[in-house]
Amino acid sequence: MKKLPIYLMLAASIIACQSPQQAEETSLFNPYDPMLDGQCQVQQVDKGESWPSTYMWHPGQLAAWKQADNLARSKGRCVYVGYPGSYYKMSETTLFQTEAELNKNSVLEWRASGDVQLKLDDIIQEIKGNQFEIPTGKHSLHIRVTSKGRVPTLIVKGAGLEDANRWTSSTDGTNWVPVESDARFCHPQILPDEPQEVLVTIPHQGDITLKAGEQQLVDFKHLELGFVKMHIKGNARLAFVVGETPEEAQNTEIRGFEQFALDTLVVEREQDFTLKERALRYLNISALEGECTISQLRLDAEMWPVEFQMNFECDDEELNQIFQASIATLHTCMHNFYLDGVKRDFLPWAMDAVVSSMGADFAFGEQQLSRNGISVALMPEHPTQADLGVIDYPLHALLGLQQEYMRYGELKTSLMFQHRIICQMELFMSMQDENGFITAIDNGWGFIPGWDIQNGPEHPGRAAYPQMLLMENFRIGANFAKLWNMPELAETYTQKAEQLEKSIKEHFWDPDRKVFINGYLLDGTRDERVSHHTQYWSVLTGLYPAEEYKHLFEEVYPSIPNYLDNISYEKGYEAMAYAKAGYAPQFIDVLKKVWGYWLKKGNTRFPENFQINESEATQREFYHRPFGLSLCHGANGAPAVTTIIYGLFGFQQDMEHPGEYTVSPKLYNLKHMKGYFTVKEGRISIQVKEDGTVQVDAPENCTVKVL
Repeated sequence: MKKLPIYLMLAASIIACQSPQQAEETSLFNPYDPMLDGQCQVQQVDKGESWPSTYMWHPGQLAAWKQADNLARSKGRCVYVGYPGSYYKMSETTLFQTEAELNKNSVLEWRASGDVQLKLDDIIQEIKGNQFEIPTGKHSLHIRVTSKGRVPTLIVKGAGLEDANRWTSSTDGTNWVPVESDARFCHPQILPDEPQEVLVTIPHQGDITLKAGEQQLVDFKHLELGFVKMHIKGNARLAFVVGETPEEAQNTEIRGFEQFALDTLVVEREQDFTLKERALRYLNISALEGECTISQLRLDAEMWPVEFQMNFECDDEELNQIFQASIATLHTCMHNFYLDGVKRDFLPWAMDAVVSSMGADFAFGEQQLSRNGISVALMPEHPTQADLGVIDYPLHALLGLQQEYMRYGELKTSLMFQHRIICQMELFMSMQDENGFITAIDNGWGFIPGWDIQNGPEHPGRAAYPQMLLMENFRIGANFAKLWNMPELAETYTQKAEQLEKSIKEHFWDPDRKVFINGYLLDGTRDERVSHHTQYWSVLTGLYPAEEYKHLFEEVYPSIPNYLDNISYEKGYEAMAYAKAGYAPQFIDVLKKVWGYWLKKGNTRFPENFQINESEATQREFYHRPFGLSLCHGANGAPAVTTIIYGLFGFQQDMEHPGEYTVSPKLYNLKHMKGYFTVKEGRISIQVKEDGTVQVDAPENCTVKVL
């Protein structure tokens, strides 16, 4: 395997086409992630028979079912649960169709989640069991699956029909689209809507003996969702409280609980005991009466089975730990989606899911989870303004679709959701004024860029940043329309994007201060304040003039009041803006000051809202509740990952030619670094040394230009 030494001092540009093998493999040990922590153990599961095919379902149906299932699980565990807006609903019936051309009679076998009706050449067939013999010749095949309370799913074997790409699906018999599927669902006895998590045992070392009036605080180190299990010997009455912090676990005031209180336990004999499912790091055990000894105490965490596809190591140990904790934060929040968090609500939110995938796609390559997030971000078919909750949240869906297309190289997902994409764009076009702007009225959630809005923009009105998001949606929509061979639609979207670009610059750009203002308030007053949201979206969308980057990042950003006092969940996007502008070192400083601060306090996951200059009690508060903050929030696992990918590794991908990549690694203030991440063709490995040499290993089936 050849290695490519590149001397940066020569500014050489070299095409790397090597096999995805790494000379110096970086270690995958990660003390923050239970799956990579040597003290923990993954419980192996026998999934049984595997077929050469996968389960299929109508696009978005699994995401809709999982969203409802997450909501039901959340309501059974979490005290405060609520959603704005309307969402895509699941149908109990799905139609699957394909064509078969056979040179001999062939048996088709299937498994389905419900009742099956089979049509061969438009004639309903009598079927017995799960098999049917298809005669020689060319035939059309229709299979209807009806499942009450389940996702209508189908897996087939035989007759040369195993490839899911040969099938289309419909819920109305009129609009047919490519089926949705995923390689993990190849076991006929495990339906896609069944739990996919594995259990990872996080042990507590040593026995605990308690007498009446005594209590013991247990720290499992890892904050995860799961079941606490123990062996108890003695006679006692025990109470249990869980939490993300010692203070939460030791709180006995029920009004402060974010998860429903656990029942007390009366121990009268030696027994094994399991607590109800809870998200926790800390467990407080109190002996109300009697005396007992607790042994074999452990947390069986429910974790999404992943392949770790990214790693990073450098000479800065603090940055290494921030990266490792970021990966663990993303992983903890993987439960059918990239979730808001596991303790407080366990729900997928549009912006959170999409910005999480911006980092997690490189770390795990979990295309199905990214697609699920895109689906819940998209509005339902034929939406109206009444379906809107947070108005700008659906605008993140197309950002996710573009990311998904570039990362996984498949146009199929956009074709699955084509009708919903077009319907959503039609809704936003119907909301535009003469300048192309959309307005949030003051009777709902309005615009929500994040929680850090001391400097605005306001929720109602015509904020600048959602107009930038809408402009980018039209650009992305135009690109997909071209790929769909719909030139008229592409032209419509292109014109809309051009109108918005002109209007945004005309109405929101302040040439004297060289910034984009917040926008307009609902009464028409100009909001002249400068917030970071509008600036980073202007960089990401190419609106901010590149020749003024120095002014923006060295003068404007440092002058924004309270910029690092309150940090919210949109920072993955902002990290990408810093990297795009060549200011990754400045964002690394932010990571170390804020994310590093959180780790130094003893935390092992990153929260939804950082308030580093507030008291610890205030830091734990949210929604006016003493423990309302999600201390593990997937979206805030993304900034470190995107900073490393786009800033330190200097990764870029050609929009017109997605198989062409550029990496321009920069050490900045580091002495050396090495790592790898995965693109659709395989692994790209990078090693940079203090003497200025760069070694890049890349897959053979793509072009990687090294600058």
